[in-house]
Amino acid sequence: MQRLYTFCVYWNILTNFVVKEKLFETSGMRIKEFLLHKTFLKNLGIAVLLTIALIWVTLFMLSLYTNQGENFATPSLKGLTIKQVESLTNDHNFRYVIEDSVFRKNFIPGTVIFQNPSAGHKIKPNRLIYITIASFMPEQVEVPKLTDVSIRQARELLESKGFALGNIMLRPSEFDDLVLEQRHEGETLTPGSKLGNGSTIDLVVGKKMLGGATIIPDLMSVTLSVAQNILRSRSLSVGSVIFDPSVANSADSLSAIVWKQMPPPDSLTRVMPGVSVDLWLKIRPLSSDSTSIK
Repeated sequence: MQRLYTFCVYWNILTNFVVKEKLFETSGMRIKEFLLHKTFLKNLGIAVLLTIALIWVTLFMLSLYTNQGENFATPSLKGLTIKQVESLTNDHNFRYVIEDSVFRKNFIPGTVIFQNPSAGHKIKPNRLIYITIASFMPEQVEVPKLTDVSIRQARELLESKGFALGNIMLRPSEFDDLVLEQRHEGETLTPGSKLGNGSTIDLVVGKKMLGGATIIPDLMSVTLSVAQNILRSRSLSVGSVIFDPSVANSADSLSAIVWKQMPPPDSLTRVMPGVSVDLWLKIRPLSSDSTSIK
C-alpha cells in the first residue's frame, strides 16, 4: 500500500511538470508581451516609488525614536548622594539605577563611587546610567588561615581576600619568615572568623636571631622608619605602634617621632634577641627642643 501511494505521488508530479512545460511553450510570447505592456510598467514604477517612500519614512521615524544627532556629555555623579543625583535628572534628561553597593573607606557612605557610562561620555536623552554607591557597613569576609606559611604567601592571601597587612612583629624562631600568629587590634585572630572587608591584620613572624643578648636602645625623637632600622640592627622587633590623634594622615605618620617606648631604654639590662618594643608617636613639635615632647 505504501509503495502504491509513493508511485501515485511521483506520477502526479511528473504529469504536472509536463503540462506546465507545454503551457509555457504556448504562452511564452504572451508573457513577454505582458512584461512590456505600458500598464505593467506603470504599475511597476508606482510600486518602486512606494517602496522607496516607505523606506524613507521608516528611517525618518527611526531617527526620531532614537533621537539621532541629539546627545550630551554624561554628568559626573562621583561623590554625589542619591538625592543630588535625582536633582540632576531634572536638569539632564537621563535615568539612573543603583547596580551595586560596596564599602570604601575613602568615600562617604551613600555616595556614588562608580558610574557607567563614565563622566563626559556622549549619551542620548533618557539614557540609563548604572551607578555603584558606597555602603554604610563593610562586607563581612572570612579570615583565612595565615599561620604556618611564609610572610609572602600570607600577604598574597590577605590581598586576595580584601584585607590589609598591618604590623609585622618578629619573634625568635628556628623557622625564618614563617607566620606564627595572626592578630587584629591586639587580639589573636582565629581562622574562619569574619571581619569587615579592608580590615587590617597584624602578623607575628618567626625570625632566626643572630648574636647574643642585647640592650633596649633609646628611640626617643626618631621617626618610625629610623626606629625600625635601629631595632633591626639589634635583633629586636617593633611591637605595637600607637599614633597620637594629631597624626591625621599617612604624611603625618611618616614625619611623626617617637615620644614614648615600652620597654623603656636601658643600657644596663641585657635582653634576648627578638624582644618587641612598643612605640608611641606624635607630630614633631615646632620647637627645636626635642625634650618638650616627653
